Amino acid sequence: MTDYISYLDIPRHWGLRRGDAVLLSSYISRILLNCKEHGERFNPNLFFDSILDVIGEEGTLLIPTYSWDFCHQTAFDYKKTKSQVGVLGDQALRNPKFRRTRHPLYSFAVAGKDQQLLCDMNNVSSFGSDSPFAYLERVHAKQVMMDVEYDQLWGFTYVHYVEEKVVDKIPYRFLKTFEAPYIDENGETTIRHYSMLVRNLDMEVVNELPPLAEALVMKGILKSNLINGINYGVVDLNASTEVIMQDILENKSRLFTRYKGQ
Repeated sequence: MTDYISYLDIPRHWGLRRGDAVLLSSYISRILLNCKEHGERFNPNLFFDSILDVIGEEGTLLIPTYSWDFCHQTAFDYKKTKSQVGVLGDQALRNPKFRRTRHPLYSFAVAGKDQQLLCDMNNVSSFGSDSPFAYLERVHAKQVMMDVEYDQLWGFTYVHYVEEKVVDKIPYRFLKTFEAPYIDENGETTIRHYSMLVRNLDMEVVNELPPLAEALVMKGILKSNLINGINYGVVDLNASTEVIMQDILENKSRLFTRYKGQ
């Protein structure tokens, strides 16, 4: 029987290096239970520190704090709007080591070397060439997916960034602009416009990522590690770009999307 590994030591088993930029997405329910069963109490701030210790002062940690209320004309409050994609994002927003990026739909809590660079971004499009997603490609960031089966790629929003690179080649999505109040970090409210790549509802679009996961595994771009009976997947985002792009241009996105008329 494999010895239990403390949650604070788990990041050392992800294959990260000093200076890495890391995007962390997670389900943590089973991890919390696993800790409890072994006499530990999961402390998110200590967990963040354990990741930062691995990547060092030269590294950068990003945690999704996405929210789509802005799409429904609900005000985005830079300081108060909560993440809709997991509790670790909200925990990070309460941690003084982290700051939030500015986009009201796809924001991140960021700690580490490139925090200022990312928080200074004023990208209008969620997945544009001036967005944090472009940064992730440029710096060869690694996405760590906690407690996600390797073939599911839950939280792999990066595919939409690659789609936007060739938005004129994909009939099943288009850029849509949304308008709503925006309350900035100084408490000032303005009406702002931001865009996002959205599904063409007439084309019955469904994301199905297992074939993409298999392709990334075969190329060594997605690596999976079982720790304490829980799966951790690590994706080299820059390396995944070519695979996704080729599938879009030559295979009608069949590795990750189903749509009418495909």
